[in-house]
Amino acid sequence: MKSRTKLIAVIGAVAAASLLAFCGGLLLTVLVIVPAREGRELWPVQTGESTVEASPPVEIGPVARQTPITPSPSPTHSPILASPTRRGSTSSPVPLATSTPTRQPTTAPPPTATPRYSFTYVDGSRVEELQCTQPYLQGWVRDASGAPLNGVTIRWQYLDRTEDVISGDVQFLWRDGEFKFTYFGAPSRETEFVLQVIEGQGNPTPLSEPLVIHYAGCATTGQITNIVFKQR
Repeated sequence: MKSRTKLIAVIGAVAAASLLAFCGGLLLTVLVIVPAREGRELWPVQTGESTVEASPPVEIGPVARQTPITPSPSPTHSPILASPTRRGSTSSPVPLATSTPTRQPTTAPPPTATPRYSFTYVDGSRVEELQCTQPYLQGWVRDASGAPLNGVTIRWQYLDRTEDVISGDVQFLWRDGEFKFTYFGAPSRETEFVLQVIEGQGNPTPLSEPLVIHYAGCATTGQITNIVFKQR
């Protein structure tokens, strides 16, 4: 019974001491610590490696009555109106640029080529026949209308021989426009007969393309007639 009373007395003493310590700490905080912090400037607080400055104590005072702020009315923006189209005023349409057609140059027809020669052989006119007794060449010279033309010099060449005759030569009793070459003894081998109209016996300027006739022998081309040279 005594030990129990003693335990209760100890517990009461500890509780009273704890209560007293709590009241003393509270009193110390109100009377000493709080006023000291109000007048204290910012003191650096050491935290680890770096120094952190403590903020000064915030003064606690009566809350000031805040005047309500009346928002100022925002300025009214007038809508931008499009300017009305003025009636009665007509804008002149801008004329579109028109391209002037380029005049194409007229292509002139190519000039007609002037014939190089004034006489030409009439293709397909000659006739070749067998003649080994008295072979000869015979033909005609005609103007552009087809009429016989006298006084035109014809040259005949074969192997190493050259002969000239004149169309319509009366000494041989030739007809108008006619020419003839007579040769006794036919050439002994094949050769080329070349007939051509020339300027004259003293002037061998050619007046026609050379007509080349292959002579294969009197049995085939011993007699060649109706060779026609026509004036252009």
